[in-house]
Amino acid sequence: MGLGPAINLWWGAIGTSLCLVTAVFSYTKIFLNLRHHLSQVQRHAQQPNEINQLNIARYKKALSTAIWLQLTLVVCYLPFGVVTALQAKSGLSSSLFHAGIYTATLLFLNSSLSPILYCWKLDEVRQAVKATIRQVFCLRFSS
Repeated sequence: MGLGPAINLWWGAIGTSLCLVTAVFSYTKIFLNLRHHLSQVQRHAQQPNEINQLNIARYKKALSTAIWLQLTLVVCYLPFGVVTALQAKSGLSSSLFHAGIYTATLLFLNSSLSPILYCWKLDEVRQAVKATIRQVFCLRFSS
């Protein structure tokens, strides 16, 4: 059997780990920047008027969305990275093979969950999706 499969598993484990660390770092930085900006807005707001309250609510929603997306990413990618690292270290047993299939399915599920989360959490995205769907159906039924 050669080194080919083992090298592929190690590269998969390293690549998945790097992507996960990069995503966690990026979302953490976004979260911290949004939280810092929110505290600045609250500190500089001398009078709690309607515009300031809307900005604060918008930032809180952005923070919530970033947290949801980050949690979904970690939940979907981390098991795959762990199983891939175990496969690279221990070899490919039957149970690790099946675990790899299930965790890869979970990893691909993240690609389906992210757009749903964006539509659920962000009004602007939801409105754009609705408008696009309306246009597609109008074009389809008018032809």
